[in-house]
Amino acid sequence: MKMKNTFVLIGFLVAASLVAGCDIIAPTPEPAPAPTPVEQTGVIAEGNLVPKEIVNLSFVVAGEVSEILISEGDPVESGQVLARLGDIESLQAQLDSAELAVLEAQQQLEDLEDNAALAHAQAKVDYVLAQENLLEAEQTWDGVDTDEFQDDLDDARIEMNEAEEDLEDAEEELAEVEDLSEDNFTRQAAEDDVEEAQQDYDEARWAFEALKYQRDLAEAKLDAAREAVADVEQEVESTRDGPDPDDLALAETQLEQAEAQKDAAETALSKAELTAPFTGQVVRIELIEGGQIAPGSLAMVLIDDSKWFVETNDLTENEVVEVDTGQKVTLKFDALPGKTFEGEVESISDYFQERFGDITYIVRIRLLDLNDDLRWGMTAEVEF
Repeated sequence: MKMKNTFVLIGFLVAASLVAGCDIIAPTPEPAPAPTPVEQTGVIAEGNLVPKEIVNLSFVVAGEVSEILISEGDPVESGQVLARLGDIESLQAQLDSAELAVLEAQQQLEDLEDNAALAHAQAKVDYVLAQENLLEAEQTWDGVDTDEFQDDLDDARIEMNEAEEDLEDAEEELAEVEDLSEDNFTRQAAEDDVEEAQQDYDEARWAFEALKYQRDLAEAKLDAAREAVADVEQEVESTRDGPDPDDLALAETQLEQAEAQKDAAETALSKAELTAPFTGQVVRIELIEGGQIAPGSLAMVLIDDSKWFVETNDLTENEVVEVDTGQKVTLKFDALPGKTFEGEVESISDYFQERFGDITYIVRIRLLDLNDDLRWGMTAEVEF
């Protein structure tokens, strides 16, 4: 029994020696290359997926919703009308009328400025004509403003006065025989003398007045011609540098008033319309056609989904110093296990928050890989 155990032990030792010898003789395999480590800061945070921009749209005035022009999920362009309140037709008519008034005021101002050169040229023509008229008036006046004409006028006045005295004498003589019979020769002679004296007086008066009117008319025409020249000279000067200042000021005031009315009409119309401030997608509508809406109440939510970001406010003051803008990060979404996405740090807020006793900062990461399964608000793990 003891001998048998000895042989067994020797057999084990021989087998062990053979195995050891095989290990020594067999070639040693080359080790596999170690993976290149990815540089990480070791900072891990949690954030949520958000679009590039989000805006809550609302009306600035209260009213009844007359039209909703889009549906949830519709893409919209910047400036597109999304919904309307009240009687848009009336507001639009007021705006159209105001725009027409602006055009008319602009046209009036343009016509005034365009016609300024023509008005100046016409004023120069009028000035020449006024000068010609003044020359004629001066020549006429020169014809009566003479000693000879004054002598004729004086003689005519004397003759008129003498004829008037003769008439008065004849009338006195007639008065003395007026009681006589109408067939009386003396009375008839006195009446004939009065009639003749009246005729002589009338003729003398007409001759005097004709000369006097001739002189007065010449003087009046001269004064009028001089005033006309002065007026036209002023017109030439006032149109030399453009439209009349008063007319120009009036036209500009009318244009300003028309533009103010147009602005007021546009404001009234804009308050009754909800428009998209940027190109994006309407993701929520809180309006009902025919329903009432209060000013400032949420009407729609519009997002700019051209880019997506993950925002996290988990980074503390000790961690945020390990992060830089432009840094590449790895993202994993809870809703998409097994998938990783690449992102890039776009911004780090300068303003801090205090959360659970820690000072934290908001970091915004642009998603470089897009996926149709991703949705606004999804939770992501961010590894910096």
